[in-house]
Amino acid sequence: MKQLLTLLVVIVSTLAFGAAAQEERELVERDYVFVFITTGPVTDLSDEDRNKAFAGHFGNMKRLAEEGKLLIAGPLGRPLSDPDHRGLFVFDETEIEVGQKLAETDPTVEMGVFVMTSHTLTTDAPLLDLVELDKEAAEKLGENAQPGANARPYMLATAPFDESLLETAKETEGVLIAAKLHGSGPEKSDELLLWLDAEDAEAAEEFLPGDVEWTLHGWFGSKSVAQMAG
Repeated sequence: MKQLLTLLVVIVSTLAFGAAAQEERELVERDYVFVFITTGPVTDLSDEDRNKAFAGHFGNMKRLAEEGKLLIAGPLGRPLSDPDHRGLFVFDETEIEVGQKLAETDPTVEMGVFVMTSHTLTTDAPLLDLVELDKEAAEKLGENAQPGANARPYMLATAPFDESLLETAKETEGVLIAAKLHGSGPEKSDELLLWLDAEDAEAAEEFLPGDVEWTLHGWFGSKSVAQMAG
């Protein structure tokens, strides 16, 4: 009986330690490279060249995701804070120069369709979990899954960066990712960037913390973002 109790204590202690370690891992703040994808100077491609550019775009995204470099990707939509905003990437890199080089492997950059602008993104959200979550989702959906089968609409929100507001956002229901986006605001000021568990602006309003003016951005991306936060 004493041996059984001892074994139970060891198991419970191990589980508790594992849970504590998981919590600590999720709270470790680190840098990533966030890339704004914007409209490029070339807007008059033939249908053939445009199809070629976007086939390369999606193929390159798939390669980078399979290599574990591209963690988040997806198009920006209404509401758009800037009519030239087209999409975003988040790379598992800490140096802007490295992330920019990865972004510029996209064939649309060489063809002038898109321009990539990189910023440092700092967050304690466990973004590396997205690699495995997306792989699991792809396996479940199978090879014949329709494009976008593991994607959904989200809302993003930005405001001038404030450390106390960041901490509040981390504890706010419906906030999936709270991050500091360096140099993306007016005169290269820092911004607070939130991924919200909302599909439209009306739903997003329920989750916005603090008495500040938020700018909303529509985004379409992996369902794994919500699963990671849950």
